[in-house]
Amino acid sequence: MSPGKLLSNRYLLGISLADINMDDLHEICCKLKMPKSLLAQLQKNIPEANLVFLGFEDDEEGTSYRVYLEYWDKICAEIKQAPHKIHPRLMFLGYKWNIQHPDKQAITEYTCYPMLNTSKILERITNIYQSANNNCAVEQVLKIIRRAARQCADRMFIYLEVGEGNNLRSSFDLNIYKSGLQLQDIDDVLIDLQVRYKIREADLSRIQKLAGSRLLGHISGGTSRNGEDFLTLYYEN
Repeated sequence: MSPGKLLSNRYLLGISLADINMDDLHEICCKLKMPKSLLAQLQKNIPEANLVFLGFEDDEEGTSYRVYLEYWDKICAEIKQAPHKIHPRLMFLGYKWNIQHPDKQAITEYTCYPMLNTSKILERITNIYQSANNNCAVEQVLKIIRRAARQCADRMFIYLEVGEGNNLRSSFDLNIYKSGLQLQDIDDVLIDLQVRYKIREADLSRIQKLAGSRLLGHISGGTSRNGEDFLTLYYEN
């Protein structure tokens, strides 16, 4: 969701690297026409990863593919070995390219901030949205997170911040799976966002009917590459 837009044609599939042959992964990337420069970086950074995600997004700017590497197991092992060292660590590397225009490509870094409580997370997210041209979403995002936190005894979530080279993107990703919230549990917030973002009521209604009972997994948002604020909700299919 962003001003005037509600995009729903995007998907993400996660695969354990223990369950996929590297030659098969290479073949998949080639069939997706991953640029050689990105493929070389992917192969370089695979050894310490534990999961790979294959993603697809289709919008008015064209179709793009994404391949992500996850380093969660590495982070957990490091913190287990030295619990007092909770400095930020690389959680994901995202390799993204536009199919119609392969020169439009990016490598996105997702940095994990371990052991942050909800109060600190809300503070950091508020700061991220301040750089956006319009702050349509910030209060609604905070409302969703507070609602999720009330469902968790420890009120702790996996929090990431996202950077992408020299463009304007500055965003976050929050894993709220353990809250158990379904998409329909935040209908009131979504309706408010639909009004603020000037999205057609019928477009939101279609998503609510399709996915209302699905488990809400991640909430992402912040400032996009063009400086607008945005909000993305990921749910299990």
